[in-house]
Amino acid sequence: MLNDIQYGLRQLIKNPVFTLVAVITLALGIGANTAIFSVVDAVLLKPLPFPAPDQIVAVGQIDTREQGPTPSLDSMCYPDFFDFRNQNRTFSNLAVYRNQPFALVGEQEAQSVRGEKVSAEFFDVLGIKPILGRAFSRPDEQPGGGPGGLKVILGHDLWKHNFNSDPAVLGRVLTLDGRPYTVIGVMPAGFQFPIQTDAPELYVTIAEDASTVDGTKPITEQRGSHGLEGIGRLKSGVTITQAAANLRTIAAVLEKKYPETNTHFSAGLLPLRDDLVGDVRKALYILFGAVVCVLLIANANVANLLLARASVRGKEIALRAALGANRARIIRQLLTESVLLAAIGGGLGLLIAAWATSALIAAVPQNIPRASAIQLDGAVFAFTLIISLATGIVFGLVPAWHASHVDLNTALKAGTRGGSGGEGKHRVRNALVMAEVALAMVLLICAGLLIQSFARLGRVQPGMRTEHLFTARIGLPEVAYPHPEKVIAFFDQLVPRLRAIPGVESASFVWPLPLSGSVNVSSFDIEEHPMPEGQQPDSVTRIAGPDYFKTAGVPILQGRAFAETDQFKSLPVVIVNERFAQKFFPGQNVIGKHIKPSWSTDDKPPLMRTIVGVAGNVKHRSLAADFTPEIYLSASQIPAGTPSLIVRTNISDPAGITSAVRAEVAAVDRNIPLTRVRIFDEYMSRSLSRPRFNALLLSIFAGTALLLTAIGIYGVMAYSVSQRTNEIGIRMALGAAQSAIFRLVVGQAMTLVGISLALGLIGAFAATRLLNSLLYGVHAWDPLTFAAIVFLVSIVAFLAAWLPARRAARVDPVIALRTE
Repeated sequence: MLNDIQYGLRQLIKNPVFTLVAVITLALGIGANTAIFSVVDAVLLKPLPFPAPDQIVAVGQIDTREQGPTPSLDSMCYPDFFDFRNQNRTFSNLAVYRNQPFALVGEQEAQSVRGEKVSAEFFDVLGIKPILGRAFSRPDEQPGGGPGGLKVILGHDLWKHNFNSDPAVLGRVLTLDGRPYTVIGVMPAGFQFPIQTDAPELYVTIAEDASTVDGTKPITEQRGSHGLEGIGRLKSGVTITQAAANLRTIAAVLEKKYPETNTHFSAGLLPLRDDLVGDVRKALYILFGAVVCVLLIANANVANLLLARASVRGKEIALRAALGANRARIIRQLLTESVLLAAIGGGLGLLIAAWATSALIAAVPQNIPRASAIQLDGAVFAFTLIISLATGIVFGLVPAWHASHVDLNTALKAGTRGGSGGEGKHRVRNALVMAEVALAMVLLICAGLLIQSFARLGRVQPGMRTEHLFTARIGLPEVAYPHPEKVIAFFDQLVPRLRAIPGVESASFVWPLPLSGSVNVSSFDIEEHPMPEGQQPDSVTRIAGPDYFKTAGVPILQGRAFAETDQFKSLPVVIVNERFAQKFFPGQNVIGKHIKPSWSTDDKPPLMRTIVGVAGNVKHRSLAADFTPEIYLSASQIPAGTPSLIVRTNISDPAGITSAVRAEVAAVDRNIPLTRVRIFDEYMSRSLSRPRFNALLLSIFAGTALLLTAIGIYGVMAYSVSQRTNEIGIRMALGAAQSAIFRLVVGQAMTLVGISLALGLIGAFAATRLLNSLLYGVHAWDPLTFAAIVFLVSIVAFLAAWLPARRAARVDPVIALRTE
């Protein structure tokens, strides 16, 4: 074997042009595969960083009216969670959590920190313990936090940066949202849950939710007030199917007991990793499949190079056979050379992958889970090694098999192009090129569809004017703002101050902000067609401040916007969007109609509200989602404590007012920090980030495939012309014109391409069905895209065949007839 390796290296060094072309071709394919595999491994394959991660599941409620094999998991309410936790027999631990930013009040200004509000067994479910102190226990989630008051556990980064990794932090009292919290623990470095772009900086219990400052019913007792994500750890030996059946049984009892809130709601489970990955899985596997196609095309190119080289080495191989080398020995030598090529290509591909992975990390959308785990680690290196060896065998086997089949008489009598099986090799080379064209065709059509989809999505009008908008989120702590009147008074002071900032045209606030990823839903009743609780329709619901529609650029199509006269104790009013009016009041004038949304203040029953306006439809969930019915409530009548400020400016960079906005907020209350400070265009960009990422990568892979295919067509035709030089000379000597020779060569190439295009179209029809969920505004079998790609591939193929055909047409018959 060592002799084979040494001989193989000498052969590669002896033919530097062949070696360089083959190595670069393989490096592109292997490097691209390695880079994409690093993403697939981190997001889809790598186990979650918790003990026994397969026992951890996501828990949620499901709407039994939803159709489909896997209904989406919805958030839970506290009372349902407590029932699930207390009555189940299949979980060792069950927990809930929800995101909540906090204002960490220090000696100078308030600092916004990312927090998670969790139930007692949250860390037990994940199997992670603090490196300092202890985890939460059941008494810690009682009203007031139990003995010792409210508790907090610090994330490692916050402990390091804010407290200099001081072990004496245990027992220290922090002021969060105006309340004192005692530090009881510090989590280990690298711990993160939920797994998201920005890790939580601290964790508190649900104790704060278990009581209210004004004595109203706490949210922990409000059945139907959803907003909690759930996780659970299965008992040993329990399957996810058994656990789901157990929770569904409990949910069925709750539905009968509380029909007004639990009708149509059951319980559902998903493996935690599947829940985190969501719809990203399909897109990544499609990209990985595309890059595998690129590698196959690269393999086909190198196999064609080896077939051509085997023809040149025909006499050498015949001599080795004549000296006693059997067929297996010859195949082993040739395969050794192929594997050496692949190993060198793999080494260079690893360097390409290192660069490409860094580029991918920079380009990957922020909403792709576990993106921070993307790296070239041991698993990726092992993948590169395996794929390099497999590549060497795949592209080397067929050429080695053909080259080892020699007729000694013919080969030794012939010149350097000796060796038998010329027709067989010719058919193999043609088949490889046809496969390249077909694969490139499939990739190009898929890329074309994604590009079209992204372009159409980018032209979608969100229903509001997005330019020059500054946004930021603020949170008013309940301890400082316990009553609706105080919340209203805060914004009554703040909004005029924002409007007075130089460069500001108008200012308001809304909860939640469009395209921010947050959506709130409330049920409602219609005065003309009352329905019992539990059977009422629901709608996306927003709380909007004064001048919101003007500031956001949302048109009022009928009636009016909220006015200064819409006060806390005045006539209850509501604004609906156009889709709401069309769905629930078809063909009617909705102004003056009455609906009763389920939201209210101070534990009072919901009020029947008069519809005073119809607003234009707005893309609140995402640009790709359809418009949905929506309700707008006045922030002066149902105030929101954690809204987003929205400020329209007349300056080119709205971010330029950030300092001024911070100053005005601090002037009203210095303990209120700004969070999520963004230009609204960033939300637009984020909504397009995944389609952009998918279209960009697939386009790069398809372009690479087309380039490699063009090189493959050129190589086959150039080799064919060199092999047929004598025949071409005879044709020209017998009177064939240069144009006839040109048509002969190009016709041969285009015949191959025509068959390949037909095969590629069949493959594309099958492959594009997988893209349906990734497309917007374009059909998976869009005829214009298919026709355009057929035309593009035909042009590229013609150009690739043009040079060999031109060279063949200029052959000197005298010289050609002397050719061996």
